[in-house]
Amino acid sequence: MSSLTDTAVVIIDPYNDFLHPSGKLNGLLAQSLKETDTIKHLQMLVKVARAHGIPIFYGLHQQHKPGFIGGWKHATPMQESQRDSVAFQEGSWGVEIYDGLEPDISRGDVVVSKHWCSSSFQNTDLDYQLRQRGITKLVLGGLTANTCLESTTRYAYELGYHTTMLKDATAGFTTEQKDAATEIIWPLFANRVTTVGEWARGLDKAA
Repeated sequence: MSSLTDTAVVIIDPYNDFLHPSGKLNGLLAQSLKETDTIKHLQMLVKVARAHGIPIFYGLHQQHKPGFIGGWKHATPMQESQRDSVAFQEGSWGVEIYDGLEPDISRGDVVVSKHWCSSSFQNTDLDYQLRQRGITKLVLGGLTANTCLESTTRYAYELGYHTTMLKDATAGFTTEQKDAATEIIWPLFANRVTTVGEWARGLDKAA
């Protein structure tokens, strides 16, 4: 097992509501999930991280509960849509982590405080938790390619983290949107855009 004490994997929003065929929002992502084989690659990402002793940080969206954004005057369309669809409902099966992607605190995984909009850094403790552990390199996957994953990585870029984005461990609301993100937009700010397999082979060579 290699020592990668400055590295962490960050997985964004691996909720059942997104990934499971019965999830409330799965229909919006189903085509992209299928064409990229996203779930298989996310599960591979977890397996590789475990094999190399790399902790996984979970960036999760705020959950719907009574009073969600009640009285807000500046809610985003995304937040209003979540309120109306009752997606990511607190205590529901939909906010459980998809099978094979669950955190393991005994291995150093961290579930950070939940984000309200897109970035898992904004108004959360993600940066604090990473810096407490001396982590400077992030490997990111999750959902969605054009929103929370991209926003989180842009924020990491601004904070000075070295970022690797995994283009087959994500999905978009359409395949075209996902492809635009991974092929055109991500290379503008990520240090590296690659696949889970290529990233894993690099770890094996380094070991």
